[in-house]
Amino acid sequence: MLLGVSQSAFSHTRLEIPTVVEGLRVSNNVVISHGCGDGTNVVAHSVVFPDGVDSIIKVDGAEVTGAVSDYLTNYGNLYQKIMNHSAFTNEDEKRDASGNTVGYWVDGGKSPDYYTTYVPFRASAAFINSDSCASNVRVTVAVADICKVTSPSGFADTTVNLWTPAVGSNFDGPGLHGFNSPATLTYTRDLENNPLPEGCSETGSTVDIIPSAAQMNRDMPIVKKGKQFWPKVGH
Repeated sequence: MLLGVSQSAFSHTRLEIPTVVEGLRVSNNVVISHGCGDGTNVVAHSVVFPDGVDSIIKVDGAEVTGAVSDYLTNYGNLYQKIMNHSAFTNEDEKRDASGNTVGYWVDGGKSPDYYTTYVPFRASAAFINSDSCASNVRVTVAVADICKVTSPSGFADTTVNLWTPAVGSNFDGPGLHGFNSPATLTYTRDLENNPLPEGCSETGSTVDIIPSAAQMNRDMPIVKKGKQFWPKVGH
């Protein structure tokens, strides 16, 4: 869906519903808030969710070892693209070797710089591990709003908005608008039905699950019919 509204140059691409209570399945949207300036159009869009395999895990900002299942008991294949051709005519999910959906892409449309565009997906119910001290589990969602299809050497504020985590991947976008400002989806603990265990702090902990550099390099590109469409290969 396209909504004709004026956008601030400092608006970020975010989720329409950024916070959900554990155990709830939600239909959501990634909200593209603007193009790349100077009257540009977003012509393609790429999204990556952490795969939960080699994801970076932080507890209250400090990186820890362990598994995503220490904090979300059923993480894996929680996300599904909702088919919608109102803004972009082409779309497909990205899947890992096990067939789990780890992202999606769309193209074949034009979202003007001064419009807001909603790109829908569904997030299935996630459950916070009752043995953990997690009160919030924040899933980092990496997004690229592409205004011109280029190779990585052509990444610039006028060609792409990279709302991605700075993890050392080819899609960090240092120096670009939105650097290290990814979207997030936060699952909050249902304290009535899943109270914090004894020994946790009164407020519990905030846990971040972030795609690794290896996953970003593997899953962020748009591949159509077996051929990489974005970024262009080579210079």
